[in-house]
Amino acid sequence: MKTYQIALVPGDGVGPEVVGATRQVLEALLRHQAGWQLAFSDYEAGKTAYEKAGDSMPLETLQGVQDADATLMGAMATGLVPPPSPMGKLRKEMDLYADVRPIQSYPGVWCHRDDLDIVIIRETTQGFLADRNLYKGNGEFMPDKNTVLSLRVLTRSACERIARFACDYAVRLNRKKITLAHKANVLRLGDNFFLDICRGVAEGYPSLEIKDEYIDTVANRLISRPENYDIILTTNMYGDIISDEAAALVSSLVPTANFGECCAIFRPIHESLLELAGKNIANPVPTMLCAVMMLEYLGAAQAAGDLRKAISTVLAQGKVRTADLGGQSSTTEVTKAVIEAIAGG
Repeated sequence: MKTYQIALVPGDGVGPEVVGATRQVLEALLRHQAGWQLAFSDYEAGKTAYEKAGDSMPLETLQGVQDADATLMGAMATGLVPPPSPMGKLRKEMDLYADVRPIQSYPGVWCHRDDLDIVIIRETTQGFLADRNLYKGNGEFMPDKNTVLSLRVLTRSACERIARFACDYAVRLNRKKITLAHKANVLRLGDNFFLDICRGVAEGYPSLEIKDEYIDTVANRLISRPENYDIILTTNMYGDIISDEAAALVSSLVPTANFGECCAIFRPIHESLLELAGKNIANPVPTMLCAVMMLEYLGAAQAAGDLRKAISTVLAQGKVRTADLGGQSSTTEVTKAVIEAIAGG
């Protein structure tokens, strides 16, 4: 029997509640499936870790993430700890170069359209995010007290790697089109560099249609014509912004996966929501959807499908939902409903 080692990093705010709820759901799955097991280990990160140990991403946590088969993580209060951000440090240390965010409609909750099925992929080790685009130091500096310079870094190897990842991902999931999002009319060197490399890599994937659009056009058409998109591939900051925009189209019921060559981290897109902590009212569904992605990554396809089906059933019934979805249910009640849906098949 295969046992997968899972690192749990609850983070801050509502993180411990939604990660704990997702662990309960995973344990319920285990009671109804055979052939695999999960072994959980707990680690701290974020504001909680900083207040205890003076480090928002302790070495013990980094080692635990590295040793695990996969990591399930809650949100962290990154704005309340000194730089570098814990997630930026984790991405740099683990070389987590690909951020994958599926945008999918679910029945029973508000969605911009009921047929949305888009995946946004961004490179996450370079770009404009200053906490991770240099080997040492920070990508922002002040030559004098009245001037700030922010540096973007793009390298051929990183662009080739994310392009190959996106093409492989598209082929594996039988998707047909990748849209390259850019601003090459203004950032002519950097964005054309990215575009040329991605197009070159895509030549090795004749089944894929490769298009490109300005990032502001993509932002507009995600609202007006989202059916135009299948996979969107872009650089770091562009993807960070438009993936949050796209999440709003499906009531933010969106998971995120961060992949490196030998490491995978799954986490919801919402912030730590410190004001909701301890009130038992946070929505655990985005974190449960992270668990679906995690199970798919681990190769437990049936378990992933069963969990997705259970979540969809609870959402479609509309009887149990938290306040952000227009209901009055608690985190505990949503968790119980998903577990009952698992048991009911």
